[in-house]
Amino acid sequence: LPMANDIDLAAIANMTEGFSGADLQALLSDAQLAAVHDILDNINTSGSEKTPVITDALLKLTASKTRPSVSEEEKRRLYSIYHQFLDSKRSVAAQ
Repeated sequence: LPMANDIDLAAIANMTEGFSGADLQALLSDAQLAAVHDILDNINTSGSEKTPVITDALLKLTASKTRPSVSEEEKRRLYSIYHQFLDSKRSVAAQ
């Protein structure tokens, strides 16, 4: 779906700090669904057909309801495992 020209991407970036690429993809999918639902909800009242658009307000509302899928604690644990792996590879390569 198209995005409105007035979207404040810097504000969205601040709201989604720590999100993975998959989290951001899910956020956009949720915003798309919300835009479609807004149009469907208003078809009965207005009778006109509009193209759904992701607006700044809609994206911010969706972002405010979304949380990162990986916690900071889990990220630290995974980085620790990764660094242990790198250290073991360096140790083997040095032999």
